[in-house]
Amino acid sequence: MDSLSQSEVAKMTKEQLQSYNARSQIGDIIVVRPDSWEWGKEECPPNFVVVKLKGVKVDDVKHYEQPLMDTTDKEKPIMLKVRKHAIDTATVDSCKVELTGAKEISQATFATKLITKTAVIAEVEK
Repeated sequence: MDSLSQSEVAKMTKEQLQSYNARSQIGDIIVVRPDSWEWGKEECPPNFVVVKLKGVKVDDVKHYEQPLMDTTDKEKPIMLKVRKHAIDTATVDSCKVELTGAKEISQATFATKLITKTAVIAEVEK
């Protein structure tokens, strides 16, 4: 979906636009797993990168898997983004160039690279 032109996006229905805006994007933290996790064939470069944080417990970072939700209507929350947290693209790009696709960084460095998505997506009338 990232390759769509602005005119193609402008032609989307309200539901299509919501899905488009909520999609996963480069840098999104998809899943958190413990050390020594056996990754599958599809969970590796070029589609994904693995960032390893030394000495960090899974329970302390599991919340990075949460989506960004609009909970204005408690009865009917709306997903704004598939993932609320991402890593900056420079870190993702530096992981991609390594042969293993895995990059080990410190928790402090990770914290400075972390992006928390908070922007509310404006509703578009169609």
